[in-house]
Amino acid sequence: MTSLPLAWIVSVLTSIAAFALSQDTRIPFPARFFLCAFLLTLAAIGLLLGLRLSFSATWAAQLQPLIAVMVAPSAYLGFSALTQNDGTEWQKSLLVNGVPVGLAQIAIISDIPASADVFVLSITSLYLFRVARLLPCNSDDFFHVAPHALRILRAAVYATIFLLGMMVASDILIVAASVLSGDAFVLRFLTGISGVFTAFIFVVALVGAPMLLRPAKGSAINSEDPTDSDRAMMATLDAFMNDKHVYTDSNLTLARVARRLSVPVRDVSTAINRITGENFSRYINGFRVRHAQDALRGTELPITEVMFDAGFVSKSSFNTEFRRITGRTPSQFRSGREDT
Repeated sequence: MTSLPLAWIVSVLTSIAAFALSQDTRIPFPARFFLCAFLLTLAAIGLLLGLRLSFSATWAAQLQPLIAVMVAPSAYLGFSALTQNDGTEWQKSLLVNGVPVGLAQIAIISDIPASADVFVLSITSLYLFRVARLLPCNSDDFFHVAPHALRILRAAVYATIFLLGMMVASDILIVAASVLSGDAFVLRFLTGISGVFTAFIFVVALVGAPMLLRPAKGSAINSEDPTDSDRAMMATLDAFMNDKHVYTDSNLTLARVARRLSVPVRDVSTAINRITGENFSRYINGFRVRHAQDALRGTELPITEVMFDAGFVSKSSFNTEFRRITGRTPSQFRSGREDT
């Protein structure tokens, strides 16, 4: 009787996690796409590892590094997409980051006299560093993450760094084993095993964390109650926005607002987080959407012109934020139709 490889059970669990993540529409499409790709590459590694160890499928050994080289870049692109307000920025990021992955895959399938694991090790090490660079980002940098969930997101980033560190360590062992011993059993055992460890440890976290990226309506979104200073800051900030309409500047930043008000950046950010439960970008987009609503109701300007006039620079970002706040697309809002 043939037993089911343990790695295949991991693949099933990881695939379920990817499906659950793909259904969570609260997360922007680029982040969902890349994080699902991350999970599915782990599932594929588990499947191939099971074929290699239990059924001696030699073709699986050739395919496995081609997939393993995509694991770390997918993780990085998924997390970095949460920092992108421009709806087209992820496409540029995919193009730029796809080049080294593609070159590594070409090198793996070519006749270059080097172990495929050398290329997997190089790419994984590079993106381990890039993921680690996301750690200093704050709630205003992670545009699509509610402030109360920043701690959870950071935990996921730390977990991914640990994951990629395990992959780097196992790839170093693989290269060392191939150079020093050439033991085929050692190579079969070590190659891809980090994918199994990864899936077991992170499958639950990567399903649960997205549920907390945005708070449910009416929920308590901040453990710290706003102070009188926070309320005074928000009153000043709201008045500044309503009087000066600076939100129509598409290049507006938190630092520029703080300078205009002659207050520390942290005070502005903290007041917004504690009182609204949102970050600076979402706070500003609230004004922009209300500005767009007035224009859609009171003028016949084309929707694209309304978008630019309100301070948005991307149609996808405009539609996403407009629908998040109003429950309708700009065209539905103008025609008076409810979302169906």
